[in-house]
Amino acid sequence: MGFLNHATNNIIIDAVLTERGREYLAQNNGAFKIESFSFGDDEVDYTLLEKYGISIGKEKIEKNTPIFEANPNENIALKHQCFSLPNPLTRLEKLPYLVWENKNERAGISLSDVQGTGTEVQSDIVIRNFVDNVATTYNLDANINDNKMIIRMHNDLLRISSVEPSDRDLNNIATYILPAPTIGGGSFSNQRESNFTVFTNGIVTSDDFTKYGSVGNVNLINTKIQIIGQSSGSSLIIPVTITRQVNN
Repeated sequence: MGFLNHATNNIIIDAVLTERGREYLAQNNGAFKIESFSFGDDEVDYTLLEKYGISIGKEKIEKNTPIFEANPNENIALKHQCFSLPNPLTRLEKLPYLVWENKNERAGISLSDVQGTGTEVQSDIVIRNFVDNVATTYNLDANINDNKMIIRMHNDLLRISSVEPSDRDLNNIATYILPAPTIGGGSFSNQRESNFTVFTNGIVTSDDFTKYGSVGNVNLINTKIQIIGQSSGSSLIIPVTITRQVNN
């Protein structure tokens, strides 16, 4: 759903059903029920507040921000969702974000479709929530401390070892919900962590390279893994490249 307000005092609501919503509506069996909704601020450039100050920056945001059309693909419709904080949280002192703990020097993950000399077909991923500038004794409010992580990836290209997805949508994007228990000796007292292993071996086929291969290189697929903190709404994207092993 998009709110369109171009140089008028009228607010026009441009609302469309997502692909998942259309799927439920087409079933005509009562499965289509709107129980919740989300807002996002993908279009807003908050650096205007720093550049012009709060009063002028706010006015520029309200008058000059271009509003995106409503997008029926629920996987990309809202990249920066707004979230509500439940009572008794009265003051937001620190907002956690997600870090790829075992990233090391990598910009992303490089995998192969099949095991070959010097190639990898799986990768262990460690995700932690993090808070800047706090002591190790700091205790993050439980309302925004992620005890679960939502993991999304293309089911034709990647899977998580020993875990079944909780959902797969019409675009075959799989959603996993993984626990994130508290770790000992973390950056703050109740820091949480989620570990999982993604793999490609036995998943990616030649047809997938034909369908998803990069422009100019059909032996290379670029995809991604999205991790979302269930309570904080923090999001992290890990790029993944999958290379086809060609027999010489």
